[in-house]
Amino acid sequence: MKYINSKKVDSIRLTKENFYVLMDFDRTLTKGGSISTWRVLYYSDLLGEDFKQRYDEIHDKHNESWECRFKEYIELLHEKNINNEIVKSAVRKTDLQLCDGAKEFLKKMNKMNISIYSNYCDIEGKGKRDIYSVTPLNKNRITFSKDLNNTISMKNYALLFGDVVEDINIDNKRKLENTITVGFLDKKIEQNLPLYKANFDIVLTDNASFKEIEDIIK
Repeated sequence: MKYINSKKVDSIRLTKENFYVLMDFDRTLTKGGSISTWRVLYYSDLLGEDFKQRYDEIHDKHNESWECRFKEYIELLHEKNINNEIVKSAVRKTDLQLCDGAKEFLKKMNKMNISIYSNYCDIEGKGKRDIYSVTPLNKNRITFSKDLNNTISMKNYALLFGDVVEDINIDNKRKLENTITVGFLDKKIEQNLPLYKANFDIVLTDNASFKEIEDIIK
């Protein structure tokens, strides 16, 4: 099922040269029922029951506070002696399911020189142990490279994807009028639909395919 702010969407004509893409990952590129990337190490069982118990305690303690929750998650990861092989094994053991059509969409973006700014975990770099987290709370504070900023400044429009309302903060508020925002809603649809329709120009439910988006914006 999809809901479209036709007046705005029809007023913005996207071409290969005039827009850039801003995109969330969890439950946006991945399906609504897929685990989050934060849960990959949890479900892999590679860090022991103590890790899972403390993870659950953090989640329950800060269920309504994103900022406190992510801060303690990162502190917990710092305490664990993880390495690149553990991370790779965890990814292989768990099941992150991409949305239908997501790979094809990314291939098209790759042909247009896609740039990726994401969470990183430098755990084997010359004695430096660093974990940086991009969360719904700080996405608008990401610092792009000078070259990428120059490229973005030459684009008239943006296409933004997310699964929570806070994801629209990825974009500068002043630019939102020239941004087509797409929200994926796969949980508590009836309850959350009014909020999503008020904040996103396109709302897709029931694990919609990226092909539907291409059909809408052409």
